Amino acid sequence: MSRRLLRLGVRVHPDKAAFRVHDRGADPTGLQAPPLPQPGELLTVGYDQMWVGSLQDDVEVTVLLEEWDAEPPPGPGSWEHEASGELYLRGAVAVSTVTGEPVLHGVRLLGGVGRYRMRIRAQHREAIARLYDQLLDRFRDGFSAEFQAALRELQGVEHYLIQLWPSRGAQRPVSEAALALSGSFPPAPAGLPVPDQTGPLPSLPETEPAGPPDGPPADAPDR
Repeated sequence: MSRRLLRLGVRVHPDKAAFRVHDRGADPTGLQAPPLPQPGELLTVGYDQMWVGSLQDDVEVTVLLEEWDAEPPPGPGSWEHEASGELYLRGAVAVSTVTGEPVLHGVRLLGGVGRYRMRIRAQHREAIARLYDQLLDRFRDGFSAEFQAALRELQGVEHYLIQLWPSRGAQRPVSEAALALSGSFPPAPAGLPVPDQTGPLPSLPETEPAGPPDGPPADAPDR
């Protein structure tokens, strides 16, 4: 039976509608780097890094990262999208934005150096993109308190579950002693409470129909 060795959750701002999961030394501009996902595409995979695609670039998403010692079971709950791939990781995995901002600088993997299978599942991609478009339609002032309050309701609802495990027997086996000592590793950044499955979508606040504008409309925030 497979065992889960690591589990944490972080928030990511998907600038340019994507984020990167990678080896700490991976170069996003190198020859082995994959292209950014096309619109609607969930995953593009290279040698030691991959891009995970969202359908919007303004609302934070929740990324759940799990390391297993073998292929994990299906688990509870249903996910709307799923893709898989394989990466070479040098004993750690990192998460960054498209603009290079590190979200996780590098989480040490108990499985060591080698190739890892990765399964990526996504939930609420289309719904959050649609709800954010509705926000832009309902609120003329994207900097108003009402707009910002409604936007906060959407933050983190879009979920991505990333599970990784050794793809071959080249990695050293993880002993019970090593697992017990995992707390002595450098601490990971403060994570979020990690649910077993994603929750319901928020409902957007109702707004009164706006009358004719007195002047030119205020600019909405950049999409």
